[in-house]
Amino acid sequence: MTKKQRALEIIERLKREYPDADCTLDYEEAWKLLVSVRLAAQCTDARVNVVVQGLFAKYPDVDALAAADVDDIEQIVRPCGLGRSKARDISACMKMLRDEYGGKVPEDFDALLSCRVWGARVPI
Repeated sequence: MTKKQRALEIIERLKREYPDADCTLDYEEAWKLLVSVRLAAQCTDARVNVVVQGLFAKYPDVDALAAADVDDIEQIVRPCGLGRSKARDISACMKMLRDEYGGKVPEDFDALLSCRVWGARVPI
């Protein structure tokens, strides 16, 4: 069984076991969900929902967030924990969305995985 097949099997099992599960992160656009998911590591969804209000008010689209200073992003996302690494990751991801995907979150699974830059040393 390939990794992709295994992942799909796990997803199906989770859907059967938890049919009423829902995302508790607030978002209207896919890129906002992508940012929120990155912030949710070691943080509650409730806190993420509060923190992203300020982040998205200051940086209302992919281009604005991609152009933002990493130190400024860090100041905003610090309450979610791991502020420096999350800020670098968000910045790198938004730059990738802007430069390689026209500001849109790719719908293709493999392309979406390419946006996974956690821990990568991306020049900013």
